[in-house]
Amino acid sequence: MFLTCVSALVGADEVDRSYQYDARMAFLRAGTLTLDLTRSESNYEVIGNFRTSRAMSRYYTWNGVFAAVGKWEGRGPVTQAYMSRTVSKDDDLKIVLAYEDGSRVLDGPDEEFEAKPKPGGIDLISALFFSPQCYRDGQVHDGEDTYQISLSSEKVRRLSNSAAYYSGMATHCDYQVIDNRDRKRRVTVSLAEIGGQVVAVQVRARIPVLPDAIFRLRVAD
Repeated sequence: MFLTCVSALVGADEVDRSYQYDARMAFLRAGTLTLDLTRSESNYEVIGNFRTSRAMSRYYTWNGVFAAVGKWEGRGPVTQAYMSRTVSKDDDLKIVLAYEDGSRVLDGPDEEFEAKPKPGGIDLISALFFSPQCYRDGQVHDGEDTYQISLSSEKVRRLSNSAAYYSGMATHCDYQVIDNRDRKRRVTVSLAEIGGQVVAVQVRARIPVLPDAIFRLRVAD
């Protein structure tokens, strides 16, 4: 019902695009992220789905669906509403609904929805994957928590991958992200134009102790 409501905000002159990312950690294929973008001149909607691979499920499982809807301004997407439904390894269900005036969070199948303050910035998927240039607004959110994000550097250079993934010139946005527990992460987002739309073609998150998590845009089967 949430997706039906937010879809009505996207205009008739819409353009649909689908992007599939393979996630890896070192030699291990971690999962698949699919993002469907519907965009008109002034509105947009993103529907996403992540599935952990069978190999990764031996160590960690996180499966989820999410959606964001909002206005498309000159600088890019500005989220008005966001939803996520995730299930972790222990079948822990979590649902997050975020609107312009606040959030509601269900943290467990036996719990009740809890009202929370409006998080800052726009949702992190819109900010990192679909901003047409490096994101500079200082905050992003996951529907529930606000993350501080700062741009450390911006460089244009060639990105080299195997034939299945995007290779070519890209804008590399190097960010420092700080979560609500004051933990710091370095995230590098590589942006390039694909079919007239600027999109993330690679996202690399550096995780202490563990191998980097890398999402690569698949361009060929």
